[in-house]
Amino acid sequence: MKNLINSQLQLSFKSKSKITVALSTAILLSACGGTDQDEGTPTTTEQVFSGQAIDGYVARSTVYLDTNNDATRNAWEAYAFTDNQGYFSYNPNTATDYCADTATAEQNQYCLKNVGVLDTAVLRIDGGYDVLTGEPFQGQLSRRISAIPEAGVTETVLTPITSLLTGIESDTERATVLSALSIQESDLDIDYLNTDGAGTIDSSLLNTALKLHKVVSILSDRLTDTYDEIGEELGTPNDASSAIYTQLANQIVTSANDLDTVLANTDDLIHILDNAESELQEIYQRKDIFLPADIGSLASPEYLNRAASVASSMSSVIDSLIIRDVSISDTTTLGSVRAIESLLIKSINERATDTSIDNAITFLTNQDRTLPDALVISLASANADIASLAVNDFTGDDFDSLEDLAAASTLATDAEPFTQLGGYTLKVSDLDLGFSPNNLDDKEVEFYFDGAATDTEGSFSACVKYIDKASSDGTLGEGNTRGDLVDGYWSLLGASETTTETYSALLTINFLGATYQAILKPVGNETIANIDYEKVRFDFDGDLNVYHSEDGLTDSTIVPTSAAQCQERLPSRIGL
Repeated sequence: MKNLINSQLQLSFKSKSKITVALSTAILLSACGGTDQDEGTPTTTEQVFSGQAIDGYVARSTVYLDTNNDATRNAWEAYAFTDNQGYFSYNPNTATDYCADTATAEQNQYCLKNVGVLDTAVLRIDGGYDVLTGEPFQGQLSRRISAIPEAGVTETVLTPITSLLTGIESDTERATVLSALSIQESDLDIDYLNTDGAGTIDSSLLNTALKLHKVVSILSDRLTDTYDEIGEELGTPNDASSAIYTQLANQIVTSANDLDTVLANTDDLIHILDNAESELQEIYQRKDIFLPADIGSLASPEYLNRAASVASSMSSVIDSLIIRDVSISDTTTLGSVRAIESLLIKSINERATDTSIDNAITFLTNQDRTLPDALVISLASANADIASLAVNDFTGDDFDSLEDLAAASTLATDAEPFTQLGGYTLKVSDLDLGFSPNNLDDKEVEFYFDGAATDTEGSFSACVKYIDKASSDGTLGEGNTRGDLVDGYWSLLGASETTTETYSALLTINFLGATYQAILKPVGNETIANIDYEKVRFDFDGDLNVYHSEDGLTDSTIVPTSAAQCQERLPSRIGL
């Protein structure tokens, strides 16, 4: 993909058919007196793991070595983040070694390095943002690898397809799953969005990967909503997706059916959900967590039926948009992936039965492709608005004409893209101040972006005020702050020296020893109480909100250096 998708990624692709990953070992020797030969020298072995995460390319996700395969990062497990193109440790497109001795602190956050030697390990990623959609990445990706240091280069990627095989240890069962997917072992190492370094897309692998992860995401969300201690209680999986992937693989093996047959069969999906729920229940019991009511069973599956029904329809939607074994353009890929994402968001946000999901499925699978194809083209534009489309009911006036479709699927015309951040300040505020006496809210962030006007990435500091459900007597809730100074790194997603406009600014925020990922998106203007505001979508650590900015981007003339100065910059709006 040389045009739209590459402009999203800033990739200067090298000529290679697979994503190359170096699995290297650095041996560091430190003497403790005497000579190596005479007394022996203690050695410290560091293994550096590098690779790329692909659903679309997954930026700013946490990548870690899951040494005990419990689908969560424990304190002792090495971790890093993926860069703007989904790479960690080494980016072959920019020839950047994030683990080099000369790497900056910003670069070093993408270095995955383990102290000690592992025979095998599971690489996992979760969180972050899908570069193609600009939306938060749902669930996890994983791959079981041999961690024994080898000379030369190992080629690997983390995709939904490798995730399906993570829980399979038998060679026979692995062969069964590969056969059910109509792929070979070598296909696991292919970047299906760029198979040849020239942007050629493998539509069959893309089709398979999308089906896997979108179906898994829908089923996983149904369980995670009920078993809400998952990802919260120490030592529990970050979400239910690892259990769903494992049970999906088991269902393929036991049924001896191909992937499409399993994914389209609601009984099979209910069986997968039921078995995955049993896995979660065992974790709850082992950790002595109060068990919620069973959401369904093979004998009484009514609570699982809706999730299984929606998930089973996802395959037909993807088949309508991403046709196997057919050459596919970057425009079609970009727009189709975003259309699929809008349906996924709609599905995982469903609480009561939402008929607009059925409307969307009917629309996207319509044999008359005039309007669905027009929607795909509209969604391929830089100002595509997936979030708004995800809350659309996919019927009525919005879907009567090509013009209406474009308006429903793109940002408001007054939404201005970011063209530069370096040297500027941006203050964003939540205008909802809650109510007294015990639900007062006051949330504001003022960013100070370092760098020149032409920079597409850099560092920043920010003043953060977070008051949530405070009392009018001045009592603040746990985790509240009247003003703290944080720092981090920013980058304009999709921007380069030649393409400076983007609707997404990625942020890595460091605060109290923890690291969080966020994204800023301009979404238009709004006048409230005779005050003109710029609306900015502020997604922080998976929490999606629309904040308002009265002044927009302004020159950074004052940059606070302490929490006290931050509290002066962000005075209370609720009298506390």
